[in-house]
Amino acid sequence: MVNNISGMLNSKLRFTGMASGLDTDSIIQQMMRVERMKVDKVKQDKQLLEWKRDDYRSFSSILKGFKDEFFETTRPASNMRFSNTYYAYKSKYSVEGVVTASANSQVSMMEHTIDVVQLAKTARLEAEAGKLGANSLSTSSSMEDVANKFGGLTLADGKYSLEINGETITVGADKKFSDLISAINNSKADVKISYSPFLDQFFMESKGTGTNAKIDLTQSAAFFQELGFAASIATEVKTGENAKFFLDGKIEGTDGGNNPIPTERDSNIFTIDGVTYTLTGTGETKITLAQDTDAIFDKIKNFIDKYNEIVNKITAKINETRPKSGGRYGSYYLPLTDEQKDAMDEDEIEKWEESAKKGLVRNDGLLNNVLYSLRRAMGDNTEAGTLASIGISTGEWREGARLNIDEEKLKKAIADNPDKVMNIFAKQPEKRYDPDATAAERKERYDGSGVIERLFDVLEDNIRTTRDKDGKKGLLLEKAGIIGDLTEFESTMVKQIGDKEKLIYDLTEKLYDKENALYMKFAALETALSRMNSQSAWLSQSLGGN
Repeated sequence: MVNNISGMLNSKLRFTGMASGLDTDSIIQQMMRVERMKVDKVKQDKQLLEWKRDDYRSFSSILKGFKDEFFETTRPASNMRFSNTYYAYKSKYSVEGVVTASANSQVSMMEHTIDVVQLAKTARLEAEAGKLGANSLSTSSSMEDVANKFGGLTLADGKYSLEINGETITVGADKKFSDLISAINNSKADVKISYSPFLDQFFMESKGTGTNAKIDLTQSAAFFQELGFAASIATEVKTGENAKFFLDGKIEGTDGGNNPIPTERDSNIFTIDGVTYTLTGTGETKITLAQDTDAIFDKIKNFIDKYNEIVNKITAKINETRPKSGGRYGSYYLPLTDEQKDAMDEDEIEKWEESAKKGLVRNDGLLNNVLYSLRRAMGDNTEAGTLASIGISTGEWREGARLNIDEEKLKKAIADNPDKVMNIFAKQPEKRYDPDATAAERKERYDGSGVIERLFDVLEDNIRTTRDKDGKKGLLLEKAGIIGDLTEFESTMVKQIGDKEKLIYDLTEKLYDKENALYMKFAALETALSRMNSQSAWLSQSLGGN
């Protein structure tokens, strides 16, 4: 609407000064200059608010990215809240190609011997080749043609159906045979059927391994026999096989021939006593686990480096001075008016606005509180000790909440006492984060937390997208919002910007009315002068005629 009014002011066509010879447009523009300055001032205020909002949003986005990388359960490899993050082990094998092993925080033994007797296998069926080609069919054939040639399918309500592993699978009668294959593979039957055009042969395999994995085609045997699968599928259910192994000499008893019975698992991947084994072949090997101090150190350092990046950016922004356009005693750089932009080239405009955007959040209370909370969370003592005790210390106050790492001291702490390192970082309190918690409840949670959980609370307090009992989200989001959330359109600063837009509209409308009134007055003057000139001409003509 503001642009529409501005367009009316700029585009209305007038013919002025015809009788007086006055440059009416120039005169009125000078008379309206003060009024236009009022509009320009509010526009500048609005632009400053938008730039300041963008500053807040940039910090919200940075904090959100930090939270997504190091605090989300969907990223276990980098999640600093997980205790397993602070434990890492190297594995060595006396014989390669039998197993790979990885350990977590629950590991109890550092050496293991495993003898793999059998790998876990899927249930698998292989059809006789040539059945489709012999019947002049392909996977592109219609379901009607396939049903007519092979039979064995049930037709009801315009759909063909069959049954695998007790699951009924249907496909429209107007579909292709390839659609039935897709329907089988996407069903809850947990099998995959594939076709080789080169061999003209079907294969079916269970999606899982072990004796619980099966292929039961008994209810639709007639159809699958036509595809080339053996006649035995009418009465037999094909099952997979379990993995069989002896771990650290343990046996599950003896059979009738007094032979030791191995341990079984339905998958080639399983966890026992904190060690995850992935079987890759048969045979015997010795596994030796050793703590990987460097891997743990690298994870912690990567986290601290990212944390320091954020702290440095916030610190730099709240310490950034607002430059003055006329030097030390001049006025601050302000957003350019349309008139000022018209007198500058693009490079000049860009440089000016770059200066005008600086220092807008200098000494900002909200951002200062974020820094204070970060420094406190990372610097306070925990039940297991301080970060400083393991080689991570906060710098001077002028550095904000930045952390410094003594690499030698941290590596020694990891090697000597990984449990202490884990508890300082990732100790979980009994109480979960609650935005509506009382001061006492917050203190109880804080005191029982490691530094990561305390840091999590700081992030939640400021960029939480869920609402508390009063309907409020995180402080930064309530202040300026964040793109992709409802607060992008509903926040304190968005409302302030909206108020400025309304004020600009009202002032522009009044400016238009006032300018129009001035033009009407000058038009009246032109009319009076025109009449006077006409009368003067008549009088001169009359006197001259006598």
